Amino acid sequence: MLNWFSREEESVGMNKLHAEFGQMLEAGRHVFDTAANAFLGGTDLEVIRKDLFSTDKGINKSERRIRKELLVHASIHGISHFPDCLVLMSLVKDAERVGDYSKNLFDLAAEAPGRPEGAHRERLVKLKDELSGIMASCREVFDSEDEEEAKRLIGQIARLEDKCDKVVHQLIQGEEPDRMSVTYALAYRYIKRIASHFRNVMSSVVQPLHKLDFTSKLVKKMKKQAKKEKQAREAEEAKE
Repeated sequence: MLNWFSREEESVGMNKLHAEFGQMLEAGRHVFDTAANAFLGGTDLEVIRKDLFSTDKGINKSERRIRKELLVHASIHGISHFPDCLVLMSLVKDAERVGDYSKNLFDLAAEAPGRPEGAHRERLVKLKDELSGIMASCREVFDSEDEEEAKRLIGQIARLEDKCDKVVHQLIQGEEPDRMSVTYALAYRYIKRIASHFRNVMSSVVQPLHKLDFTSKLVKKMKKQAKKEKQAREAEEAKE
């Protein structure tokens, strides 16, 4: 792993941008929680609309401001700070997309023929709570550059993505779709995409610059390791 953001005195500018990016992640979590709660029901859409869209506008402004400052910083400090700038230039787009997909989820709440119910509602509530917790942890891990914790979160996000894909596949293959099937499929897809952008953020902690956003090999390796450990535990239990 590379230490993207050194803490030397000459990097005060980068540390400031690093902190603003962290605020973008927190704002993204707020927008997601707000939109998901609206979609799941029990919240007046018009009451929260202004706050949600205002927060998303703030995220967009931060993206543009950070990009502008990165160009200035790279021009002043030159090649030694180029990796830092390239990484953050990529990551701010991930943070911005979280706001967009959250707005999509909010729009779905306004346009859906009904509110989630039954097994789908229970599943969506669990996914929402899990993803919100992941988003909170990502900010902490990004700041601390904890590689092991980043890998754990990447694995958790990958499993959450798989859950979403599985349900979407079931909805598409369903022989008798109900009037909420399209709504559910879009909701799971939006949640997956939001999770994927946070996986990209975590990739910056464990991957070199040229592999930023690419963690599929890492996930496969972790799945193989988990399978081996499970088999070993089962073998030990069988001996007892």
